[in-house]
Amino acid sequence: MDSSVDMSPEEYKATGDHHLDGAASECQEQNYIQDLISKNRIVIFSKSHCPYCDDSKTLLNNMGVNYKTVELDKIKEGNQLQNVLGRITDARTVPRIFIDGQCVGGNSDLKTLNKSGILRDLIKDMQFLAQGP
Repeated sequence: MDSSVDMSPEEYKATGDHHLDGAASECQEQNYIQDLISKNRIVIFSKSHCPYCDDSKTLLNNMGVNYKTVELDKIKEGNQLQNVLGRITDARTVPRIFIDGQCVGGNSDLKTLNKSGILRDLIKDMQFLAQGP
């Protein structure tokens, strides 16, 4: 079961004019990222060919939660978004995972949260958590 909701290039473009230059563009990209993470409980900024991204998605799918995915390699402005994510989170690598508006890091960080039980605590109140038997 895949619980992700990908953002298509068309959806990304519909969020505004992303073709500005310099600081105006970076500000707009940052606003887009902030808006996306404020409207979605879990957001993964990913690349479609990245095994670490796939690993994170599999972990969340197995936990039965929905999440929003932005595949940076499938949108024209993906590199710009990744640069802004690097400035926001101090890491440019993917995946960049946000839960309840906070960056929890990448795949290894998500796995650490899972092993410690913290991830389960972070998502336990999510309405869409799959119910066990």
